[in-house]
Amino acid sequence: MKRLHIVGCPRSGTTLLMELISTCFDSSGFCDHETSIFKPPDISSGDLYISKQPNDIKQIRHVFPRDQNLHIIYLGRDPRAVITSKHRENPEQYFCNYRVWSECDRAASRYDQEPRFLRLRYEDMVANPDQLQSAISSRFRFLNQKHRFSEYRQHASPSEQATRAMHGLREVDQRSVDKWREHLPRIAEQLARHPALSDDLIRLGYEDDQHWLSLLEGVEPQTYPCRYPERRPVLKEWERSLRVYYKSRRYLRLAGA
Repeated sequence: MKRLHIVGCPRSGTTLLMELISTCFDSSGFCDHETSIFKPPDISSGDLYISKQPNDIKQIRHVFPRDQNLHIIYLGRDPRAVITSKHRENPEQYFCNYRVWSECDRAASRYDQEPRFLRLRYEDMVANPDQLQSAISSRFRFLNQKHRFSEYRQHASPSEQATRAMHGLREVDQRSVDKWREHLPRIAEQLARHPALSDDLIRLGYEDDQHWLSLLEGVEPQTYPCRYPERRPVLKEWERSLRVYYKSRRYLRLAGA
């Protein structure tokens, strides 16, 4: 059975993409909201299982090259939008930071030449969902389309968790693309801490040059609470890497890869 797994930096729109794909393409089953790549599909048979777990982009290095039935979609987003997304349960707290965004972006770059890996952009998804759907269909020929992405709301039945994460079931639109402009002190602080942010915007096509920095003239950088720490939790990451290694071995045994 093939598995299509959606990953990306947190706050990049992976929940919406998961709902679009699971609603508008045929499958044998899909997870309610999020599930680890290491958790076997909760169906015993079928042709295709669809799942999603954003941070798994940093966990698939042992299994993705060896499991030919595993297909990955990475959803990227303007880092300014990612780092200015607020934590839903704590509106005073930002959810993500540039460090985490950069780690996910670097992890994804390892697989850009893999035919079973597809990198997409949130901005393209909300600007022209049907065109993005065509790109997905072209890469993964085993997908059978049921509905157009632009008609998703008419057919979707997201779980309670997914509905909450998307702030309700609504039309795909571009309203959130430039909301980062309302958080310039946060942008200024992250840029001062991580100057590579500006170069990443050009590398990924979000800006043509450095002119956008004029928006930050006279803006005082301000530090805010964030769910993810600025410093890498080295010991925790080492422990996680060890667990991922053993989980990967079990995954490959079950997959027969």
